[in-house]
Amino acid sequence: MQKISTPPHRFVHRVGMAVCLIGALVLTAFQPISAVHADTGFAYYWSLTFDFESSLNGTLHVVVGYNDEGAPQEPPIYAENSIVACQRVGNVTLSGGLLKLNGGYLRCELDVHSALERAFEVCDRKVAGCQMEIEKDELYAHFRAMTDVLSTNPGIAPIFYHPNASYAIDVQSSTAKITGSLSPHGVIPATPAIVFPALGVMQSYEAFYSCEGGCDVDYGVGAMQETVATANALIPFYTPTTTVYIGYNPITGLVAPVGTHIDSIVVDPPNHGND
Repeated sequence: MQKISTPPHRFVHRVGMAVCLIGALVLTAFQPISAVHADTGFAYYWSLTFDFESSLNGTLHVVVGYNDEGAPQEPPIYAENSIVACQRVGNVTLSGGLLKLNGGYLRCELDVHSALERAFEVCDRKVAGCQMEIEKDELYAHFRAMTDVLSTNPGIAPIFYHPNASYAIDVQSSTAKITGSLSPHGVIPATPAIVFPALGVMQSYEAFYSCEGGCDVDYGVGAMQETVATANALIPFYTPTTTVYIGYNPITGLVAPVGTHIDSIVVDPPNHGND
């Protein structure tokens, strides 16, 4: 989860009507690489970004267009941004471009399915036949999450939670790490990275699940990198309306420690297929 950068494209196949491209994180000038899904004629991708400059809400970016080896061809036929509405729960403030969690968290409603359907409806009006069936559970071969966080107190801070893809950071006095939980793997443990000082300093965190040959997760805390191998599996990402959380994990009940300041979050399945 790092502030809006674009890594190299990764590729993956899917048989039949569609070629999908993470579900296991996380959203160039700013156009992040995103979730891509394609058939022989058309393709899409999406990304979710929270910049906390002036609002608690997120931005869902969707692009549709002609299929160019699994990605929407540039320039795309249609692109749109929609608001992902978030509500504060407990003590949450916004100032200086930072989301400041002081015992509270955000609850947001994410609807990727409807956003993609709307985009293809507009696309079809522009180019006849621009249509794709969006599954409730889209299978993604990659998933990335990035964030910049300043932690003033030690502890585990859930950064982003979706039932199929969630990420948390664990900051102690001189170590920090990011750990993901992805369907169907469950929690994918990470080893703490030595980051001194870990507290009181803005740190960049990234988790990138990728299936290319085999599947693994690349965890990054600043310049520290770690790769954790996993079983080979696509991520079934539920696309209809889903409650997602920032600063809270409803499964574990964990709330981010008081004094967790989040500068940005990007959730980005950067998948390009049909190559």
